[in-house]
Amino acid sequence: MDNEIIETKNEQEIEFLTPMDVAKLMGCSIPTARKLFYRDDFPSLRIGKNLKVLKSSFIEWCSTKKE
Repeated sequence: MDNEIIETKNEQEIEFLTPMDVAKLMGCSIPTARKLFYRDDFPSLRIGKNLKVLKSSFIEWCSTKKE
C-alpha cells in the first residue's frame, strides 16, 4: 500500500490512506473508493488535489457502518 506514516513527538504513528489503499482494503474499484471521499459522512481530508483519510478514522467509520 502507498500509505503515508508520520511520527509525532509522542512517537505515535499517524497513518494516512489514499483512495487506492481504501479500494484494496474494501475490495472495490479505485473510482468507487474515491466516491467515498466525497461523501459528507466520510472523514476524508483534502490536501490540494490529494484525498487522504486517517487510518484510525477510516476503521472507526467502517465500524459505524456495520451497525
